[in-house]
Amino acid sequence: MGGMRQKYHLEPDRGLLNDPNGLAYFKGKYYVFFQWNRFAKDHGYKEWGLFKSSDLLNWTFEGSALLPDQIYDQDGVYSGSACVIEDKLCLFYTGNTKSDGRRKVYQCMAVSSDGRKYLKHGCVLETPADYTEHFRDPKVFKGSRQGYFMVIGAQKSNGKGAVALASSCDGVHWSVKGNLAETEMYEMVECPDLFELDGKHVLMFNPQERDNDNDVCGVSFSAYKIMEFDEKTETVGDRDLDKHCRFDQGFDFYAPQTFCDDKGRRIMFGWMSRMNEMQEQIFAAEERNIHCLTLPRELNVKNGRLYQRVPEEFERLKGKQIPLEMPKTKEIKAVFPQKAAFVKVSGSDLDQGIFIRFPEDGTKIFYNGSEKVFTFVRYDWVNKTEEQKSFPMEMLYSLELWLDQSSIEIFLNEGEYVLSSRIYSKGEGQTVIFKGMTEKSEIECKEINTGGMHNE
Repeated sequence: MGGMRQKYHLEPDRGLLNDPNGLAYFKGKYYVFFQWNRFAKDHGYKEWGLFKSSDLLNWTFEGSALLPDQIYDQDGVYSGSACVIEDKLCLFYTGNTKSDGRRKVYQCMAVSSDGRKYLKHGCVLETPADYTEHFRDPKVFKGSRQGYFMVIGAQKSNGKGAVALASSCDGVHWSVKGNLAETEMYEMVECPDLFELDGKHVLMFNPQERDNDNDVCGVSFSAYKIMEFDEKTETVGDRDLDKHCRFDQGFDFYAPQTFCDDKGRRIMFGWMSRMNEMQEQIFAAEERNIHCLTLPRELNVKNGRLYQRVPEEFERLKGKQIPLEMPKTKEIKAVFPQKAAFVKVSGSDLDQGIFIRFPEDGTKIFYNGSEKVFTFVRYDWVNKTEEQKSFPMEMLYSLELWLDQSSIEIFLNEGEYVLSSRIYSKGEGQTVIFKGMTEKSEIECKEINTGGMHNE
């Protein structure tokens, strides 16, 4: 069997998925919309698809939700967000149009009272004169006192990136207030999100290098900045986006978005891909679809950093304990019957160093305790070699792995650092080999129960 299709991550039955959109908790259900091309495994068409759930674990795939069928969105229903306003689910998105090769965008609104039918209300905000038509991805949230705010990914008319801010008294009539924050290093900022959490404000954003002359996108990644947002003056204390933290240290993570659920938790999903065209072609050659979302993650601010944890509901997915084998070598081994697996290693001795490998797929994880560097290595399925991500890390005391058929999400120190990556999956089973462990280490290996889950 094998293949790349995931067992417990959200992905549609066909086509290409990218950014999570319109995340919301509405009338007892979790809503996860997403950018979708249902016709092909490329980015040539964009609508919104939809998953729904009552428990974050078991999801129903609802198919199409918003189609590019109006004059203001005829060339794509691009990314956006959701906000519950007066007991209605209000979706905000960027309508994309092109005429004679020239782009024109509109920030649009669609409304539903039942979460099934979405009535488009058209454009609620046109691009102001201070910006190019790279003006998109509206994220709307309710103010703590009154009114609503919208952050928008933008490119200023001088070709540099910014996060624009708009406000509204009713969620329908909007006015742009100017730049909330700006960058001199990047030509565009995509998919911003701003929210209050644990007494601070967090601005999430995706800086992007662009060749403005040829209108071509280069390097882009996800970042965040902890700051103070003053609703009254509609300003932040530090407007410099070039001072930021990376959101994820892995290969495949982009365009994260958050929402608040009925338990008051700040939940995030991200797009688990940054593949180039050649990687996509090979990775999904045998599948009807490509790309998936990350696991949902509960966010918190601690010690000046954003921590990410898998929500408590996922404890219910943990199944049978996998026994540890201890050959005569200094290795410890666990053999899983399927790729979907949970592994946790903890203990004070991890700070001295640890080495974990997955021989079937060519994945390696190691922490160098003397140099204080964490490294993740995966098989490069295009060049048939290895590729790696490394970053400095002062201390390691906990390492948690959530593995699926073709992905790995690594949570270090209870979510202080996270690495998200797709894996070129070979076969069905999974062997994990540990080195560098002492009697102070604890290893937990469990199967993941995926029966009855996913996009039914």
